[in-house]
Amino acid sequence: MKKQNFAGLLIGVCLSVLPLVSEAQVKIMPFGDSVTSRGSAPESSYRYWLWKDLTDAGFNNFIFIGNQNGVEGDPPANDWPMEAYAGGDGLTSADAASMAPGLATYDGGPDIVLLDFGSNDIVPAGIPLDQTMANLDQVIQAFAAQNPNVIILIAKPTPFLPDPSSSRQDQRIQKREQSQLASMVGRLARTEKRAGINVIAVNQFGGFNVRRNTEDGSHPNVIGEQKIARKYFNVLRPILKRM
Repeated sequence: MKKQNFAGLLIGVCLSVLPLVSEAQVKIMPFGDSVTSRGSAPESSYRYWLWKDLTDAGFNNFIFIGNQNGVEGDPPANDWPMEAYAGGDGLTSADAASMAPGLATYDGGPDIVLLDFGSNDIVPAGIPLDQTMANLDQVIQAFAAQNPNVIILIAKPTPFLPDPSSSRQDQRIQKREQSQLASMVGRLARTEKRAGINVIAVNQFGGFNVRRNTEDGSHPNVIGEQKIARKYFNVLRPILKRM
């Protein structure tokens, strides 16, 4: 009789644990500059649209994490329950490299990172592209050191209008460096992949129209936010199905 009670108790304990396993949430950390952090009304940030795309598709096994919340500036047009992110307006890849070790352990560390830096290296910081790649490599290594299974979706950053106060020659250089940055991010992702880190380049640069998809030549308007979100969604969808 005692054995039967013990067996029943054991089965009950196992059954009670199963829902906890199935409800484990994939932690996604959006980590970037103002394209990630901004979204005052009438915008909401691409994070809102990505959350909406994922939840509309039936995904409920994820959560956004980060040490920041909401958007920078005024309130967004839409509120959503996963407003967390990391990074902020004006940050460069060097800033990201210095922040990454601490963020890699935040809330136990992310399972997926949406990494978007490099635009501010061109203007106003003027950081050479080779140094940008070295900084982004440091970011990737920091997250991988904490979690070897981390998946990093690294953006080929969206384009922006060159600084109008710059000379025409400097404006041409800025446009060329944006294109070069996108190409170099793609090469970096392939290099990290060969080294055993799951890094996937997401081409946010291609198909993004600066005049139609931004509010000010740099920061996405609602259509731009939706474009960014959809590209992340298309990569995340098969990943989340497997997790």
